Amino acid sequence: MNPQRFKMTVLVCGGGVALLLLGSIVCLRLAALPGQGLAAESAPKLVAESTRRHLGTVSQGVVLRAAFPVTNSGTRRLVMVEQMERCCDGSIETREIIVAPGRSRDLCVEVDTTPWFGRLEHTVRYTTNDRQTAQFSVTVTADVEN
Repeated sequence: MNPQRFKMTVLVCGGGVALLLLGSIVCLRLAALPGQGLAAESAPKLVAESTRRHLGTVSQGVVLRAAFPVTNSGTRRLVMVEQMERCCDGSIETREIIVAPGRSRDLCVEVDTTPWFGRLEHTVRYTTNDRQTAQFSVTVTADVEN
């Protein structure tokens, strides 16, 4: 973005308020949405078709798999960090997923039903660099029979 510099008296009207500015003024292109500023022009935007999937009735011991498509409709890369808790020792691993502007990617969820019986609900949580969707999660549910 190249600022245009000029010297003149400018009358700026917006929202019923008039302001008279004198001297050297630097004009910058502003975003179309009020209150968004320049950051709105270059930001990631997470779009998800669905965040929950019920996989029906399944047998115990089956590995369930589900894919959740997400799209980055923004102009900057979308960075998603998956928070994964490890069983028993309480440690947390992270995995980074990057979606380029205008591209889509599947978030894949796998659940081993061996230790489950009855209603299963497994949620995977993400933090993102999309200011509108800083926290995001997908959930798989099923009914597990033996």
